[in-house]
Amino acid sequence: MHILVTRPETEAPRTTRKLEAMGHRVTIAPLLEIVTQTPPLDVSGVQALVITSRNAVHALAAHPQTDELTALPVLAVGKSTAAAAGDAGFRVALEGNAGGADLATRIANDLDPSAGALLHISGEAIAFDLEQALAPAGFTVRRAVVYSSRPTKALPSAVSASLRAGDLDAVLLMSPRTATAWCALVDAARLGEKAQSLVHLCLSTGVADALGSLNPSRIEIAVKPNEEEMLALVARLSSSSADSR
Repeated sequence: MHILVTRPETEAPRTTRKLEAMGHRVTIAPLLEIVTQTPPLDVSGVQALVITSRNAVHALAAHPQTDELTALPVLAVGKSTAAAAGDAGFRVALEGNAGGADLATRIANDLDPSAGALLHISGEAIAFDLEQALAPAGFTVRRAVVYSSRPTKALPSAVSASLRAGDLDAVLLMSPRTATAWCALVDAARLGEKAQSLVHLCLSTGVADALGSLNPSRIEIAVKPNEEEMLALVARLSSSSADSR
């Protein structure tokens, strides 16, 4: 398959290498620009950092309080985020595997709210409200925004050309904001009908729901919201396509 990878510049190359190793053609077109922020972070009374994206890890790695932050254990949303945190010098104490709700359940089961607050390191937009989810269990969750994302102004010309030529088979979408940006950009380029014919590979139902205005002919959703399951989804589709030939 020829797959359009829409992840930010920091993440797209890694995903691309994995897809190419599986035998797929890949075009990279980041639809969101990640803007890092370095606000002062108050870690007094904090027992652990909660990190729910690799973008948050990248932002923390450039933060002036890195030495202070790496002294705290990390509760990571999934394997990929945990690996990035470990590579950046953080100690991962807990790792989820199925998104924010799963992480909240693990935190409630494994941690003591009386040991201190949790500092949720996040982007400006969040897909899951940890503070609301953990409040019934007695946890205090403070949120620190360390990056924001803004959509690109237009589709790359090469992507527009591929859409017009029918040269793309699928588009990989890892967040609701990316899906929203995709819909807006293909509409602005008057390529909505061409885009509708692609298989839309979505990280979650939330991502799929953000495609409503485009109404794609085929949407596939990962079993769990992580990169590993997205790659497994691609593998299943490839196998199914090969079997049908």
